[in-house]
Amino acid sequence: MPVATIAVSVAVMLAAAIVLNLGCWWATVRVFDRFGRMLRFEQFVAVRHLRGRKSGFLTAIGILSILGVSFSSCTLTTVLSVMGGFSNDLKQKILKTNAHVVVDGFGADLPGPSSIDPARGERPWTLLLSAVRKVEGVTAATPLVLGEVMMNARTNNHGVQLKGIDPGSFAKVSSVLDMLEKGNLSYVDRPDALFDEVQKRRSRLYGLDASPSIPHAADAGPAAEAKDAPKDAPALGSSVLPPADGPRRRVLPVVIVGRELSRSLRLFVGEEVNIVSPFGDLGPTGPIPKSRPFRVGGVFFSGMYEFDSLFAYVSLADAQKFLRKGDRVTEIQIAVDDPDRADVVASRIAASLGGKLRVKSWKELNASLFSALKLEKIVMFIFLSMAILVASFCILATLTMLVLEKGAEISVLMTLGAAPRAVQGIFQFEGLLIGVVGTASGLLVGFGLCTMLQKVGLPIDPEVWYIDRLPVKMDGLEFFLVGLASLVITQIATLYPTFAAARLTPVEGLKNE
Repeated sequence: MPVATIAVSVAVMLAAAIVLNLGCWWATVRVFDRFGRMLRFEQFVAVRHLRGRKSGFLTAIGILSILGVSFSSCTLTTVLSVMGGFSNDLKQKILKTNAHVVVDGFGADLPGPSSIDPARGERPWTLLLSAVRKVEGVTAATPLVLGEVMMNARTNNHGVQLKGIDPGSFAKVSSVLDMLEKGNLSYVDRPDALFDEVQKRRSRLYGLDASPSIPHAADAGPAAEAKDAPKDAPALGSSVLPPADGPRRRVLPVVIVGRELSRSLRLFVGEEVNIVSPFGDLGPTGPIPKSRPFRVGGVFFSGMYEFDSLFAYVSLADAQKFLRKGDRVTEIQIAVDDPDRADVVASRIAASLGGKLRVKSWKELNASLFSALKLEKIVMFIFLSMAILVASFCILATLTMLVLEKGAEISVLMTLGAAPRAVQGIFQFEGLLIGVVGTASGLLVGFGLCTMLQKVGLPIDPEVWYIDRLPVKMDGLEFFLVGLASLVITQIATLYPTFAAARLTPVEGLKNE
């Protein structure tokens, strides 16, 4: 959206908000004045004061008070809705890219069928997986192997967290690999298909022999390499392997990386990358890191920078072999039918497993993050409420000047028998009308602004925020709390003028006239 269009939209919105406030104030005063006989004494006098033609200056200040309260309420609701939109966007991305519930052995690996210790009452992870899938509320479960490794490319190095997955069951738990920008998930189970595709593209581009006699074993020995390609060859694109140094290449296990990781290491689909694990063999001087080449089979985009720059996916068998896990797995990840009730399902899973394993829901795993976001929203609510407090000063000034101007009328009313409490009620009702009209119009304008942002959208830089439009999520409870806070603050502002009016004596009021 062009900047000029945004500026015009904001100007139109401000004008519409001002017109709406004036219209609400005019309609409120006229409606109360029309049904004056049905009002109490204090309310009737308050409405007459507010619509009096002789109090033009005070009426203008009252309208400014309404505008101040209105725009303050609108700003507060809009900011909270935008913050809620960012929080909800982050929540949805976490639910898409992570499991709803995680089961592990308190930091230890879950043993496989060949590594269990019956004396300790251990069960293989295969049986645990079957038991978890039978729990009510669970929709899918998958084993996972985790390990911290170093990924070496031709231009750079980057620390990553390697995840070994079973593509079939993992796709039912997490949708992160459904968001592949390049490549294909099937390459994880069939690295020979990626090898053939790369050979065909190299053959078409460089005129090399893509012979089908090249071995397709994942651990094939050193293979011959293709002949050197011309140095001035055209760019290959994001899914073509650069020219090789010899006539042939071997088939390598496949790794799926994130967009930011591929940018950092300048990786392309089909390119080789070296992964180094600190858990290698023991040498004369200590542990020797283990290194193994992989071939990039795809690039995913999850919408979370940390996720796209940190994680890499390989097959479960390749991860177990490379990280020396044997038949063990690190954890079991689970998807549930209702993510908001993941903690309830986690309790059921813990009970079904006998309480010997650690079971955590996504809420518990991300508790610190969402607590920080909640605290940030509360602090923002408190500080932006100060704007309403500033606007309430106009109400205080308006009512104070009204008390001074109407001193003679107040004295006459007291002389006729009006009690100080009734006089106090006159100015309290005037402040209440200003606060209610300003708050109601502000909430209405805020709702309209948030709805427009939801429907039309305010474009933002996706390279910075990882989203292309400003997210907005309205919460009815937040609107109610903003309205309540606004009314409370505006009513507090009426305390001094009402007490000043109640203390006024008939003699003082008539003497100053």
